[in-house]
Amino acid sequence: MLNWIKFLFLFLLALGFTITIVVFYQAEKPFTTSENRAKEAILANNVLEKVDKMDHFHGKTSWITVYGTDKNNHEKIIFVEEKTTKILKAVSIKDGITKRKAKDIIQKEENVEKVLNASLGLENDTPFWEVSYLDNEDFLHYAYLNFADGKWLKRISKL
Repeated sequence: MLNWIKFLFLFLLALGFTITIVVFYQAEKPFTTSENRAKEAILANNVLEKVDKMDHFHGKTSWITVYGTDKNNHEKIIFVEEKTTKILKAVSIKDGITKRKAKDIIQKEENVEKVLNASLGLENDTPFWEVSYLDNEDFLHYAYLNFADGKWLKRISKL
């Protein structure tokens, strides 16, 4: 009887582990598919020679922000619409502020307890940094900073 209990426990543990792995795999599959399509579109159109990393951004529409280098070895950021893989805009990394600089601007100007994330977005053909952070009262805030100069575009406070 004790052997059956051990066997049943190990079987259920293995089953739970397997189900968890399958669920995570299925959840990541759409992101991987859209990233692969965006990468193929960018490389096929010779926009970039090498893709370094990709991020997803969901604003008014969903798009993929692709970081890489072009044929002249300049670092670029390309915004690709997620559904159609249409290239919306290309900007040079040197023409804007860095992620670190965007976080620093927020920490200097706001009452920030913890910066959660900073990601590049695009709205009305303007690239921006979306910085999410918590204040000392644990309220969630979003700040939108212009990519080119770091000026404030919009704030969403105390969520």
